[in-house]
Amino acid sequence: MKQNKIYSYPEMEKQLQQWRKHYSSDIYQLESLGLTYGKRHIYACHIGPSNAKNRFAITASIHGREYINTTLLLHMIDYHLNHIRQDICLSFVPMANPDGVSISMNSDARHWKENGKGIDLNRNFPAGFGLSADRRKRNPGAAPADQLETQYLMKFVNALDHPLGIIHYHSRGNLIYYDYHVTGPLRKRIEQLAASAHETTGYKLATGTKDTKPAGGFGDWCVYEKKIPSITIETGFLKTPVPKWQLNGICERNLFLLRDLFTRIL
Repeated sequence: MKQNKIYSYPEMEKQLQQWRKHYSSDIYQLESLGLTYGKRHIYACHIGPSNAKNRFAITASIHGREYINTTLLLHMIDYHLNHIRQDICLSFVPMANPDGVSISMNSDARHWKENGKGIDLNRNFPAGFGLSADRRKRNPGAAPADQLETQYLMKFVNALDHPLGIIHYHSRGNLIYYDYHVTGPLRKRIEQLAASAHETTGYKLATGTKDTKPAGGFGDWCVYEKKIPSITIETGFLKTPVPKWQLNGICERNLFLLRDLFTRIL
């Protein structure tokens, strides 16, 4: 991989396919979750034994303008391909909204968050659909999960067998959102994820925030509906799209996040 390059959809696709040619299927598997309205694949790649006793998932770029996190995930994939663990299978979705990313990267609409239909996918999930305070500003769609991308992501999560957790990468703020309104073992496991992520990245833990109330978000659905420990990590600062000069710092903070996490909880 090129160290200082921000990857577009075609460049990401090429890199994912190159890894599939280089690594055997017992180490690396690549699948398409489905085609978007713009006929782009939403890719998921799986690293490690498919029959591993533990599963963990990482997603990025559900908002078009947050594509710097796609490049981060590609660097994380590259690292973990060379540090395979036999006790866990990692599943990455490096670009959950390729149409939106392509609009943001290749048009004057640099601040585009939505998918190709103008829907904010992170307001389109069933958990708290239509309850966000910014409904008029951020179009959630006509009905829960009425967008292809949302349906593919839900199918992806439903196929995970009792995952240890899911991390959703967003931008910006150098923050970790974790303070969901849940209790018991689920709450404890979320706090473990957040504490480990904080220790590795140094990002601030956001407490008492309205951003973890049910509002149709991907993380909301994972926690409130699927009962999967999940946190949202906001990388970068100043503005979105996050400037390219922040890429190296983001990678340095996050590259070993999963390694550290599994050392602490497994």
